[in-house]
Amino acid sequence: MTGRVLDETKAGVPGATVIVKGSTRGVITGNDGTFSIDVKPTDVIEISYLGYETQSIPVGTKTNIVTELVRKVSELEAVTVVAYGKQRKESIIGAINTIDAGELEVASGSLSSNLAGKLAGIVVMQRTGEPGSSAEFWIRGQSTFGAKTTPLVLVDGIERDMDFVDADDIATFSILKDATATALYGVRGANGIILITTKRGTEMTAPQIRVKAEFGITQPVQLPELANASQWIDYYNELYRDSGSTEMPISDYARQMYLSGRDPDLYPNVDWVNTIFKDLAMTGRVHASVTGGSPKIRYYVSASYYTEGGMFNVADNDRYDAQMNFNKYSFRSNIDIDITKSTQLGLSLSTQYTTKNAPCTSTNDLYAYTMYVTPVATPTVYSNGMLAIPQESGSVNPYNMLNNTGYRRYNTMVAQSLLSLTQDFSDIITPGLKANVKFAWDAQNATLLERAMSPVTYYATGRDENGELMLTAANPNGSNYMKLATSDSSGTTAINFEGSLIYERLFAEDHRVSGMFLYSVRSKSKNRPLNYIDAYPTKNMGIAGRFTYAFRDKYFAEFNFGYNGSENFAPGKRYGFFPSYAVGYMISNEKFWEPLRDKVNILKIRASYGKIGNDEIGGRRPEARSAAPPAVSPTIRP
Repeated sequence: MTGRVLDETKAGVPGATVIVKGSTRGVITGNDGTFSIDVKPTDVIEISYLGYETQSIPVGTKTNIVTELVRKVSELEAVTVVAYGKQRKESIIGAINTIDAGELEVASGSLSSNLAGKLAGIVVMQRTGEPGSSAEFWIRGQSTFGAKTTPLVLVDGIERDMDFVDADDIATFSILKDATATALYGVRGANGIILITTKRGTEMTAPQIRVKAEFGITQPVQLPELANASQWIDYYNELYRDSGSTEMPISDYARQMYLSGRDPDLYPNVDWVNTIFKDLAMTGRVHASVTGGSPKIRYYVSASYYTEGGMFNVADNDRYDAQMNFNKYSFRSNIDIDITKSTQLGLSLSTQYTTKNAPCTSTNDLYAYTMYVTPVATPTVYSNGMLAIPQESGSVNPYNMLNNTGYRRYNTMVAQSLLSLTQDFSDIITPGLKANVKFAWDAQNATLLERAMSPVTYYATGRDENGELMLTAANPNGSNYMKLATSDSSGTTAINFEGSLIYERLFAEDHRVSGMFLYSVRSKSKNRPLNYIDAYPTKNMGIAGRFTYAFRDKYFAEFNFGYNGSENFAPGKRYGFFPSYAVGYMISNEKFWEPLRDKVNILKIRASYGKIGNDEIGGRRPEARSAAPPAVSPTIRP
């Protein structure tokens, strides 16, 4: 094999090491970066050079290669996503944490439930174990009172639901905690910010295809262990005995019949927990992506499918499926086009479709009545196929609630689009100056279909002289007809516009200066408003700015502000100014710290002060009426 090794300037790299992985066979590149080495098709060659990332290349059928090395980025030079932009990790003064995207790649139906235990200061609470259920989370606890106490989530700079993002599509995940980090979002930043950026294409010689399939099981952490029939009968009789009664409600003969199982129609013995719930359910996830690009166009395209089964032990039913399950289909396409050497166009499209199936009876009721109904109250179904129910008025049969009341189906469709244009003015006006414009349009629609039925149920009063069950209908007007109980839909449409100027420059190798000024507006409306107030869209509008200064990467100062508002407040009270100030000192960059650098490689002292707000305080438009004014009949004069 022959080849050439280049650096980021396309110049040949002399002295780079080229070896066959797992062996001692290797060569050194010449002055122009060329090399020649004997290899087999099954070999993998490794190319390394000081200050650059090591590359591994399978030989296969290749006889000549040209590869470009990627320079290593130190931890302090690494870039971190911050509010409305990026900053060098070294220069960040605000409280910002990042999570490696790989830590979030867990087979789960929602990204929010994957955050538990990943970072200090993040409190995650998942209130239900239903398939596809989301989790609530807070940054440093609850910071505000009112309707919204959870963080603002921004995906590629746009306010969106993080649970519609596939973990494998995430490039960076940042958490903004204090006022310095969130002041630019002003009236929406009080509860912290989650910033997610999705993967984008890179220039490479051939497309990179990645396919991942995962399968797993879910199990209840713990199910209650209830009293069995023998224990319950003994407890029940003991209660009567303790009350002074001499006649037990359940005789020894009846007790023997309940426990022997000789007549389960009249003397049932049901373990309701194992009847209603399964021990485990299956999950599956498949994700496929293609990454690539040329010097002019770069792309990242992905598709994924996730499925999660429910824990209910549903009986076979030819009419409908009452099992709880969740399915999610996702598609994402991120494309970047270099229109000129200084102008870049970005287009991001994503679609998510979810379906959730469930019994018509709510999960809470199924769980509650599984706990309440005694093991001797009723059989699941009578031996002749009739549906059973306890004789006592108002009693229920959990088996019927699960299998014979119908089903509910939820469908959600989400379409998201983002168009951005970035112009670099470095060669036109001044080095380091850029402008960016973003426009996003998102739509979300949800539907609920509920088909319910109330079949005839019976309770047994004994057996006749032929040994046949004597049954009495508890609801003689019941029917197996499956009616359309609910058919509902809802949806929202959101429009975002953002324009910004960004400046960053290093002067005299000592003074690092950056600035940003931004204007943004957002409007969100309901497609099917149910009242007078909901017919109006919710809107946010404002400006924001940031100025940073660093001297020799040791001393740092930063000022941020947001002047923005919400239509949720009265005229004259809708806008507020939200500033933040911060200073920092990187002690570990001082010369006197060099002897300690192998023990403590990074030590920074920082202080900040800021003010941020929250516009979702509960209720909407306090000055508006909740209903239209009453009609007034005109006065008719003779």
